[in-house]
Amino acid sequence: QFTKQNKMLLSKTVLPNKTWTLRSFPEKQFCATENAELLEEDLDLKNVDDDKIIVEVHAVSIDAFIRTMLDSNANPAHGGVGLNCPIPALGYGKVIRGNDKFKEGAMVTGLMQAAKYSVSGGEGMQKLVSLPRAPSSVFLHQMGISGIAAYIGMFVSPRKYPRKGETVVISAAAGAVGCIAAQMAKLCGARVVGIAGGEKKKEFLLKELKLDGAVDYKSTTKTVAEQLDEQCPDGIDFFFDNVGGSTLDCVLQRINLHARISICGAISQYDSGKINNKQSIVGPAHYIKVAETSSTISGFNMMHYQSHFLKAIGYLSWHYYRGNIVCPEHVEKGINSFAKSLEMLFAGGHCGRLIVDISGDIE
Repeated sequence: QFTKQNKMLLSKTVLPNKTWTLRSFPEKQFCATENAELLEEDLDLKNVDDDKIIVEVHAVSIDAFIRTMLDSNANPAHGGVGLNCPIPALGYGKVIRGNDKFKEGAMVTGLMQAAKYSVSGGEGMQKLVSLPRAPSSVFLHQMGISGIAAYIGMFVSPRKYPRKGETVVISAAAGAVGCIAAQMAKLCGARVVGIAGGEKKKEFLLKELKLDGAVDYKSTTKTVAEQLDEQCPDGIDFFFDNVGGSTLDCVLQRINLHARISICGAISQYDSGKINNKQSIVGPAHYIKVAETSSTISGFNMMHYQSHFLKAIGYLSWHYYRGNIVCPEHVEKGINSFAKSLEMLFAGGHCGRLIVDISGDIE
């Protein structure tokens, strides 16, 4: 429905806008105050091409892939952001000026600018479906790329999904993708151990998600290797990896015969910039264990599995409404908090999906 507020916005020829842009390429870790800039300027509708749409952005998610786009070397999978150009983010909002594909008043979701008002041709966007008794923000995690990525990495990409009684390990298990994947493994009847950083996240894995074990990679008393030996005394049958680096190496040394390793991401390599410098990226030193145990490693880019999206959404919806799979939301308020939230993602200061509520609609 095209609201009175939208009509008032369109009656104006100029909209006061705030857009996060890339000020400089990060040398290592992303720094909100050095690498990003909040550009405040008027959006003159007369200067926007007729085939473009203008979206009043309601909320955006803070995803690890954003960091891979901010280096001077463009990421082959996600692309790159030029200096002084808007930083992209997945989000949803209302079309206040449409084109042939999206009409005024339509709710859309997809890749947009980290801004109050996002201007694009509508590429990578789709209409936002309204689900009963579900907030729109669920499309930023469980019903969006987080849930679909977990589904592809758990049930489609590996040669065999987790079976009852098997030991499954999930890295970054307190994050959006990881926590959903962990709950999927529990629904398969597997014994599930999550890896995360800090006592707060360890408690979340054990008490909220009710996993069978947890490894704290920030522990000052025990190494990840020692904790894995304690939590997985019979070895590891399935590993859903979001982290890469030394964590992947630790798991490889403990895999069982015919184990499956599903590579979703390598967040340990993102904020250092190593992911876009192939000479610096840390690979698995113990890859030979894959051959010794007749195991398999399968990586996936979820956009190569679009034929499975509908089935994934069906599965996720079924378990969402039955409360079998949950994904907590950590919400930061206002467009001004976007860059600091991206810093927070890599500092590990949240559980579940990190969201920036731009319009103030999320309760």
